[in-house]
Amino acid sequence: MKRLFAHSGKTGPFRDHGFSLVELMIALTVGLILITGMLKIFSSTKQTYLLNENLSRLEENARFALEVIAREIRMAGYWGCISNVTPTNVLVTPNTYSWAFNARIRGYDNSNHAGFPAAFQGSVLTGTDAIVVSGMDPTVFTIQSHNACSAQFLTAQSHDLSPNEFVFVTDCMQSAIFQVTSANQSLHTIDHNTGLGSIGNTTRCLGGSCGGSCASAWYQYGPGTTLARIRTVAFYIGTGASGEPALFWNKLNQGSTPASEELVDGVENLQILYGRDTDADNVANQYLTASAVEAANAWDNIVSVRIGLLLRTADNVRSQLDTNSYTIAGTLINVSGTTVTHPADYRLRRVATTTLQLRN
Repeated sequence: MKRLFAHSGKTGPFRDHGFSLVELMIALTVGLILITGMLKIFSSTKQTYLLNENLSRLEENARFALEVIAREIRMAGYWGCISNVTPTNVLVTPNTYSWAFNARIRGYDNSNHAGFPAAFQGSVLTGTDAIVVSGMDPTVFTIQSHNACSAQFLTAQSHDLSPNEFVFVTDCMQSAIFQVTSANQSLHTIDHNTGLGSIGNTTRCLGGSCGGSCASAWYQYGPGTTLARIRTVAFYIGTGASGEPALFWNKLNQGSTPASEELVDGVENLQILYGRDTDADNVANQYLTASAVEAANAWDNIVSVRIGLLLRTADNVRSQLDTNSYTIAGTLINVSGTTVTHPADYRLRRVATTTLQLRN
C-alpha cells in the first residue's frame, strides 16, 4: 500500500521564481547602456562614412575642375603653324572680347567683370574671378581648294561645320578668322560671304589687297591649308542647379551665345593670378591680378597662370562651425593670394591650386 505524504511547502529544484523588480531594473539599465553604446558606434561610423565620402567627392571635384581648366588654358593662343602671327579678323564689329578672337587670354577680377561676355555676365557670383581663353580647336580639316571670288572653300574630306560657327584658316604664311555663312557637309563646301550670320563678316577677302580685284589681289589659300573651329571658352563661378555655387564653362564658338554648362558643383570661389614676363625670357617675373594686367596692357606678356579654387562639401560634416578664412591662389613673387570669407557652417572646405605655363 502506498503511503501518502503531506506537501512540505518547500520549493523543488526546478520551480520558476520569476524576476524581482530590482532584477528587472538592473537588466533594463544594462540593456539601455548596451543600446546607447551601439547607437553611438553606429552614429560615429555613419558620420565617418559621410565625412570620407564627402572628402573623396571634394577631392575628385578639385582634380576634375583643375584638369578641365588646365587643358583649356594650355591651349590658349594655339593657332597651329602660325602661332606668332596675328590672324586677320574679318568679323563684324568685334567690340566685346567674346568675338575678338585675336586675344588668347583675358581675365576679369572679382570686383570688375566688365567686358566679360554680356550674355552671362550677370551670372558670375560677386567676389569671384572669371577667365576667357581662345585658340584653334585641335580637330582640323584640310582644304582641297579655295575660290576667293566666290568665297568658298572645298575640303578634302567631309566636315561637320554648320552656319554661324567661327573658324580659323591658315597655310602657315597667312591666316584669317571668319564666320561660316553656309556649309554643305556632303559636298564638303564652306562659304564665307558677307551680310549673313548673327555676327557676320565685314568682307569676303581673307587677306592680300582687299581693295583690289578678287582675282588678282585677294589672298587665295592653296591645297593643304588647314581649317578648324575657333575654341573660345569662358570659366566662371555661378549658382548651380542645386542652389550651390558651381564652376561653369561656356564655349563661345557661334554668333548666338550658347547656354552655359555646369561643370562641378560645390566650387565656392575662383581666383586667378597672371605671370608676366618683363624681360622676354618666357619666365614670369611678377604675378598680377587681371585688373593690374589690364592697366599695364600686358596680356601679350602673360606666360603663366595661377589658378586657385575653394571647394566645399555638400553635407555638414564638421563637428564645429567653419569660421576660417581661406587664401586662394597662394602667394607668388610680388602678390598675395586673395583671402575670402564664407557663411559660417559645418561644411568641410579645401583650396586647390595649380600654376600653368602657357605653351603658345
